[in-house]
Amino acid sequence: MLMAVLVALVLAFGPHPVAAAILAVAYVSPPGFLVLAGGWAAFHGARRTHARRQLPRAEADFLRAMAAEIEAGASIRQAVIAAADRAPDLDLGPVVRTAVTGRQADEVSQRLGSALPINGRLASAAYLMVAETGASASAAFSGLAVRAADAGDLERERRVLTTQARVSAWVVGGVPIGVTLALMLVGRGPSLHGPAGTMTVLGIGLICAGAVVVWLMVRNQ
Repeated sequence: MLMAVLVALVLAFGPHPVAAAILAVAYVSPPGFLVLAGGWAAFHGARRTHARRQLPRAEADFLRAMAAEIEAGASIRQAVIAAADRAPDLDLGPVVRTAVTGRQADEVSQRLGSALPINGRLASAAYLMVAETGASASAAFSGLAVRAADAGDLERERRVLTTQARVSAWVVGGVPIGVTLALMLVGRGPSLHGPAGTMTVLGIGLICAGAVVVWLMVRNQ
């Protein structure tokens, strides 16, 4: 069954060398495939987490750049276009394209609100107000930049305070599973057939469930 699924994935995504290598590893050593798949998932999960943690700082940089451009005499539309280069971690491409093509202010403001994870609604309202009334907005965007920076500081403080709980979850959940997979790789692991195999799979499932519960509890703090 596993081989059929992997062959279907390779056919669907094309004969990519990585896909072929994964298929070969799964065929030769299913435990090795599990280890590689787990490592790949952990690596990409860490990358996504790191990128998400950079968003408050990137938003603060973008909003500070907008305030600076406005103070220098740029229009609100020009400020968005110029400040986008200061925040490559944010998905500001749709905002810039909408502003460059001269679309209506409400459309630009909607795109801006969707691109900013911390101050989206406030920045969208400020953009629309400035575009329609011509009011000065440098102070408003500077204040929003401070708010985004504060959100990043709070997130870092939360991570520091919950480090012990997260490490405990990794130790309690990760070490037993890692040791089991390592033993399976060298041919000394528990059998996955019969009652013993059922108990092994059930135990690993319970450990994973416990680790997920701890992670969710820490995440919601």
